[in-house]
Amino acid sequence: MLRSWAALRNLIFYLKMPEGLAERLYFEQARDFSRIIIAISLLGLSTIGLLFLEFRANAQALLHDAVMLTVALCYCALIGRARRWLLHRAPTGADAHLYIKNMIRLIALLGVLWSVLLILLLRHENGDQVALLYGIMVGCLATPVMVSPLSCAIAYWLPISVGIVLALILARDLEVLTLLDLTSFIALTGFCILFLNQRLNERVIGTIRLEENAELIKLLLRDFEESSSDWLWETNAEMKLQRVSPRLAEVARSPAATLSGRFPEALLGEAAACVGHPGSPIERLRQVIEERAPFRDLVVPVQIQGEERYWSLTGKPILDKSGRFAGYHGIGSDITGQRRQQEQIAFLARHDSLTKLPNRLMFDEVLHRACEKSAESGVALLCLDLDQFKLINDTHGHATGDAVLVAVAERLNGCLRERDVAARLGGDEFAIIVMSDDVAEIGAVAGRIVERVSSPYQFEGQSVRIGASIGISRAPQDGDNASALLKTADLALYRAKADGRGAWRFYDPEMDEILQERRALRSALALALPRHEFELKYQPIVNLADRHILGAEVLLRWHHPERGVLGPDQFIAIAEESGFVGPIGEWVLQQACLEAARWPEHISFAVNLSPRQFRDAGLVENILAALRHAGVSPQRLELEITETTMLETSALTMAALWELHGQGVRIALDDFGTGYSSLSYLQRFPFDKIKIDRSFIRDLGDEKDDSSIVLAIIGLAERMNMIVTAEGVETGEQAMLLTSYGCAQAQGHLFHRALSPEKFAEVVAADLRIDDWSDCSSPDPATLS
Repeated sequence: MLRSWAALRNLIFYLKMPEGLAERLYFEQARDFSRIIIAISLLGLSTIGLLFLEFRANAQALLHDAVMLTVALCYCALIGRARRWLLHRAPTGADAHLYIKNMIRLIALLGVLWSVLLILLLRHENGDQVALLYGIMVGCLATPVMVSPLSCAIAYWLPISVGIVLALILARDLEVLTLLDLTSFIALTGFCILFLNQRLNERVIGTIRLEENAELIKLLLRDFEESSSDWLWETNAEMKLQRVSPRLAEVARSPAATLSGRFPEALLGEAAACVGHPGSPIERLRQVIEERAPFRDLVVPVQIQGEERYWSLTGKPILDKSGRFAGYHGIGSDITGQRRQQEQIAFLARHDSLTKLPNRLMFDEVLHRACEKSAESGVALLCLDLDQFKLINDTHGHATGDAVLVAVAERLNGCLRERDVAARLGGDEFAIIVMSDDVAEIGAVAGRIVERVSSPYQFEGQSVRIGASIGISRAPQDGDNASALLKTADLALYRAKADGRGAWRFYDPEMDEILQERRALRSALALALPRHEFELKYQPIVNLADRHILGAEVLLRWHHPERGVLGPDQFIAIAEESGFVGPIGEWVLQQACLEAARWPEHISFAVNLSPRQFRDAGLVENILAALRHAGVSPQRLELEITETTMLETSALTMAALWELHGQGVRIALDDFGTGYSSLSYLQRFPFDKIKIDRSFIRDLGDEKDDSSIVLAIIGLAERMNMIVTAEGVETGEQAMLLTSYGCAQAQGHLFHRALSPEKFAEVVAADLRIDDWSDCSSPDPATLS
């Protein structure tokens, strides 16, 4: 029966797991069984000795002694076999299988002998010995619970259980309750044997698989280190480096033999030897090591042959079988390249890529911090804008423009103290944070910046000049937060530009009033066109040769409901900023065409175009449609553009002007000589006329006049087949001089003030010769074009 049970158990066991694992399990079970059976056997020998002393005076003592002696010999045999197994130098799984098989026979014999002994003793016991025998029965039933493998436990438990039941049945004074109680205990021990053996086997199998996986992991880690740029590191319980790999020695640029000693000093070198501040990576590494805690991707600096590099370390504490700390093992990698890339990305995220100055993000952070402390130390914000920078891009190219920006950044840094910060906000806009509440000191910094930035720049043998305008606001006087400071500094910058550029201005509360006024004008301007508040005036243009009117310049007037009549100089800039100039310009053109249709065919009319209007892709079609709708010939229309338009020129602007010129529309350059005139513009654009600005006409006839400039412009126009019109003629002497210089046309209050459409129609219809060139009185400012 026992042999059949063992065969069935072995069959089930081998069907469930691989052969190699089964042999390993037998080996582990044999080793543990040997230790347990020795302890059980020693206890059994002491129990036999106790029974011998207790029952030696009983009847049939000779038979009892013989069985006891056989049991004792059986225990001795078990101890001997177990000791020999434990002392076996290199047992195999097959040896363990044979050993367990032999031990099953011996244990089964022991169970049978105990059964016989208990039957004999229980039949001849006296009243005092019953309790001892019951206790021994319980002990015999409990003993196999601790035995593994299952075949050995069953080999002992089955015969001893049968023997105890027979002993109780054959006893002289059978107590049914005692039989039931022991029978229940037999069932319990049987269940415990099955359950505990299953659990023990699962744990042994788990341990075996864990060891196999550990070996596999070690093999994979070795292969990983040989083929990867990372390396493995390991320490013992004293935190000394163990088994330094060739890869680690290669990365550390040191022989493996020199990498010895305590971690982290032995691995990280001079960087770990220094005492760092509490939050440093080295100190964090020391802290987790002292706490015996795991760590992951901890980046630490390393000094390797004088070069600072960065390593990423991951480590986990190792515990031995007793749960005691046995050291660390982990992985490391050199991330110097990635770290420097990250530092570069972080730098670019907060700095301008061209000038290397702080960008708007970093500037906002610094300004917010400065504003928080402004009540204690004071802070000034300088908003700087480069004058004529677009001209440099247009005339010298964007490469030179970029070089100018870099040079400006260098000069800005040279003007500042260590605690001040300069930033590039975008384009040619810069901002400077000056940590001071001294107005004189802030003004000195601003003046120094304007002076140095405005000094000539030399690029590839060319001298380049550029100006700078600065607006200044102070905290907490002009604002206690970054937003308020930027707003007030922008207002001051606007005033600096309005005052002639190349200047710096402190913010004044009056500037805010001007801003409010501009906002009110912007709001009113949005309603001016629907409310029909605009009116056109016409400034006659006179032919100086025959003194007849040959055309007129169209002038726009706004009848503001509160401020009265406003000239274009008071609202056109606002219209351009707010986007109203397009609809207004379209209305002017349509209205002028309708009114010109009532004039004689030889009378032309000139309309000013804003640079913003050229951004409209439909500009050409709108102009031609207005002419067609009014029935006016394109040759009668003259479009006046300023030099600002040329500065903001684009392919769209050029194409529009040449297309209009091809349709017969004449193009005039207005206010020539006051902006950024270049002879190249006269060649690139299809100009038919040049208009001399009034600033050159004003002083004609005085001791220090601009005659030479006027003569040069007239001579240039003649050579380029262009007509010249002089603006702002107010005296007869100016008219006579211009006629003698060869100027063909003129306009000004000497001839006529700006006229209403009806009055101008009457004047041109009369076609009167203007003979009276007497000086006119000072004109009304509202009527100036």
